Amino acid sequence: MVKISQIIHKTLLVVTACALTIMMLHLVLNAMMRFLLDSPLYGTNEIVAYWHMPLVVLLGIPLTQLQKEHINVTLVSGRMRRGSAIVFRIFGCTVSGLASIGFAWYGLGEALHRMEIGYTAGVTAIVTWPISFVVPLAFAILAILYVTELSMIFKTGEPQVDLVPAEKAKNNTEETMA
Repeated sequence: MVKISQIIHKTLLVVTACALTIMMLHLVLNAMMRFLLDSPLYGTNEIVAYWHMPLVVLLGIPLTQLQKEHINVTLVSGRMRRGSAIVFRIFGCTVSGLASIGFAWYGLGEALHRMEIGYTAGVTAIVTWPISFVVPLAFAILAILYVTELSMIFKTGEPQVDLVPAEKAKNNTEETMA
């Protein structure tokens, strides 16, 4: 299970870093062309808003879950007994996993509808329907991570499990950014 999580972690890091880098280069090129040639790149705002940003934001959600960099409120959970913490963690993972499955299912329906109608970015001819499939993909990955976390909780009996050990996550992040 941890091996699958590490593969997902590395893949999400690479894809998100590439999308962010391409977005930055696109925006810099657009600004340079606007300044130097008085002619910006066609559809830059639409491409950034409909292609780059959804990739960065939506793939960042499961990445955040994997690296345990989401907001944790430990006021109550930090004072719980181990057994109670496990029950609440199981409940939280189950509800979050079911919600993720629901979002993935709804997102898949929307993506198929957008594909069917040939969805574009506003009044431009820039095709944007393919990126709609990132929504069900991201939430399906998130659901898989919650199931993996549940199985690890049952396996180890610990309320806090790391699907990607912190040191491994740090090394992957540093390798990807280098």
